[in-house]
Amino acid sequence: MAKFSSLKISSQSARTWVIFACLSLAFSGCQVLSNAPQLTPLVTAVGTPPALSPGQAQTQMAIHSTATALPTATDWPIATPTNQIEQTPTKIVPLSPLTGVPILEEEILLQRPVLVKLANWPRDLRPSNQIINADIVFEYYNGHQTNHLLALFYTSDASAVGPLAPGRLVDARLARHYRADLVVASAPTIVEGVFENTLPDRVFYRGFTPCPGICTETQEQGGNTVVDTAAIREIAIEDRGSRSAPRYPELSFSRFPFSWDEDATRFSCLYADFSVMDWRYDPISGKYQLWQEVEDEKGDLRLALSYDRDSGQPIAFENLVFAFANYIEYNTSTYDINLREGDPNQQALFLRDGKMIFGTWYSPSETEPFAFFANGQAYSFKPGKTWITFTSTVSQPVRIQEGEWDLEFKLR
Repeated sequence: MAKFSSLKISSQSARTWVIFACLSLAFSGCQVLSNAPQLTPLVTAVGTPPALSPGQAQTQMAIHSTATALPTATDWPIATPTNQIEQTPTKIVPLSPLTGVPILEEEILLQRPVLVKLANWPRDLRPSNQIINADIVFEYYNGHQTNHLLALFYTSDASAVGPLAPGRLVDARLARHYRADLVVASAPTIVEGVFENTLPDRVFYRGFTPCPGICTETQEQGGNTVVDTAAIREIAIEDRGSRSAPRYPELSFSRFPFSWDEDATRFSCLYADFSVMDWRYDPISGKYQLWQEVEDEKGDLRLALSYDRDSGQPIAFENLVFAFANYIEYNTSTYDINLREGDPNQQALFLRDGKMIFGTWYSPSETEPFAFFANGQAYSFKPGKTWITFTSTVSQPVRIQEGEWDLEFKLR
C-alpha cells in the first residue's frame, strides 16, 4: 500500500498577465491509497503571498511585471541511446501537423482550432467525455492540490466534450500560442478582463453561447455542461465574422523511437495523496492509459483506469510531455505560468512506446505553438495524440524501480 505526503505549489507575456509554475511526485507500483488524510492548504518555505484585492491583482497584471529569472538548469543525465531504423512511407495523403495522422480533407487545416476548458475536480464530475478526441490536452496546476485540463481540437472535433470548467489565466496564454478560440464555463472578473484584452471576440461563455455550441445536460444524461466544437466554429463565423486559421508548423513524427534514455512503462504525477495522475503504458494499444484515484464504499481511495464516458474507451494517449515551467502564485487559487518565449533551454521529458527521453521545449513568440527537441534535433513524436503537463522547474523525476517513475509536484 502506497502512502503519499501532501505537496504545495507556489512569469508573464501579454500586457495583462502574471505567472507561476508546478509539478508533482507520484507513487510506486501499488494501486491502493487507504485513508487519505484531509490536506491543509499548501505552505511554501518562503510563505504564500497574501491574497490580492481585485484592484491590486488587476494592477499587477496590467503593469506586466517581469518574472524572476530562473537559476541555471542542471543538465539532464543522458544515457547512451539505442538507435532504430525508421522506414518512412511515401506521403500520399495530408497529415495533421499536430498528430501526424492522415486527415480526410486538407480543407480541415483551414479551420480555426477550438480550446475547451475541462474540469478534473471535484471528483464527482468525472469521467471526462470525448476528451480522447482532442489533438492535444494541456494539464496544469490549479491550486488546492488539484489540476485543470485544456483540450485542443483542430483536425478533430467532439460533439459533447466536457465537463466544461471556468477559465484561468493560463488558458489565455495557450489560446494565444495556438491562435485558437476558447470555450469556458465562466471566468473570475480579473481573468475575464485578461480575456477581453488578449482574446477579443475569441472567448465563448456558458449562458451566452446557444446550444448546440454549449449545452447543459439533463441529470439523466449526467448533468454536466458539454461543448460541440464544430457548432462553436459555425457560431463563431455567423456571429463574429471571418475567422482566419493558423497554419501550424508540423511537429516531427516517426513510427518508432530512434533513441531513448530510460524505460518508462509507468509515470505517476502526484499533486497530493488524494490527487494522482498515473500513466501506464499498454503495449497492446501502444498508448499510455490514465489511472486516477476513486473512492470505494468505505471511503478509501484506490487507483482505477479512467474511461471516456460516451465511448467507454480508456483515456489513453500515444505521447506524454512533461514541460518544466516557472509558475507564479498570486493566491491559493490564482496562478499563471511564465512560458519564457524565446528561451530554448527549458527542460522537458518525452514519453512514447514505454520509453523516456530527456529534452527541451520552447516557443519563439507569444503567438506561435511550442516546439520540442531532443539530442539537438526536433523530437519525433509517435503519430497520434499528445498530453502535455506543465510541471514546476524544481520538481524532478525519481525512478522507483526499473521503468517506473514518480514525479512530485512542488512549488519550491
